Amino acid sequence: MADKDLTLVSPGGDRIPDVAPFHNEGKTPAGWVMAFGLMFAALLVGIGLIAHIPGVWIAGAAVGAISLIVSGAMRAAGLGQPPVAVQSRAAE
Repeated sequence: MADKDLTLVSPGGDRIPDVAPFHNEGKTPAGWVMAFGLMFAALLVGIGLIAHIPGVWIAGAAVGAISLIVSGAMRAAGLGQPPVAVQSRAAE
């Protein structure tokens, strides 16, 4: 263990992120729609597979796809996490 370096990311030392994380921790309307929609979809798929009812698990897959689309549209409408400007590492 004595031969290990204490730096975690690079030999030059660790870097602090340029941008602070958001205060809402991802708890946005778009995030909630996606989370609850995918949980409901997983429930439907699970019930459909256990009960051998193809219509139920297909409906669950459709609910999952729809929740992803609606959540993406809500984020595009400004109800989700704002995008973070990504800086290129080539400038360093």
